[in-house]
Amino acid sequence: MPQRRFDTASDPRIAFAIWSLGKLEELARAGKIPGARKEDVVKLLERLGSVLLKIRTSGYSKPALLSSQLFHSYNSLLSTLISRLGERWFAIAKRKDEKTAKLLRFVLFNLRTLGTRLKKLPDGYFASATKIRFVRVMDVKPHPRDPKLKVYTVTDWEMIYDVVSDLDLKKGDVVLFAHMPPQHIGCVWSEGEFLLDENGEPIRGLPEDVGVTPQEIPESVEKQIGTKIKRLLEEAFLI
Repeated sequence: MPQRRFDTASDPRIAFAIWSLGKLEELARAGKIPGARKEDVVKLLERLGSVLLKIRTSGYSKPALLSSQLFHSYNSLLSTLISRLGERWFAIAKRKDEKTAKLLRFVLFNLRTLGTRLKKLPDGYFASATKIRFVRVMDVKPHPRDPKLKVYTVTDWEMIYDVVSDLDLKKGDVVLFAHMPPQHIGCVWSEGEFLLDENGEPIRGLPEDVGVTPQEIPESVEKQIGTKIKRLLEEAFLI
């Protein structure tokens, strides 16, 4: 991918962090975030939102932004929030509502990995707005309602995800994956997509690639994932 100019006002990663924070605020105001008092979480998210908006309008260069007090405040507030949730927040949320749990996990990890993606992924590409890593297929099951689909359990050694796909993958396969907001596909909440090359084939890796984000992301990934992220941002009037 060719590099594009970095601009805090238009960077898709920052815009998608604002989108993610908006979803987090919706969950907080509905009392769906476990482990912390609703009022405390809402106040913390309001402060985090103020910092994110300042980041977006700062006009900093990327090195200046990443080393700024503003970005330090962002990370500090986010760390405070995550620590207040406790260690078992995902399991607790999942027992109540699987969609909420998976959406909560997506937005928290999207916010948490903002700095890493600003450093490592190409500027100006919408696909850079989400976490892209190689994952290993741990299990494969038939979809309970659609014989054309399968339900995959995959891991990047940090988390385990459920993915619904019509691809023919096997246990042990290593493929490139994008973490996305949960999508209800025939009674299963799928947490992302396997990424394809220009020929429509899954982008494969080696066992040692699991958990790794490739330095170069194919244009096919921008078309597959970037267009969906762009649509979400347009619908939220963030671009």
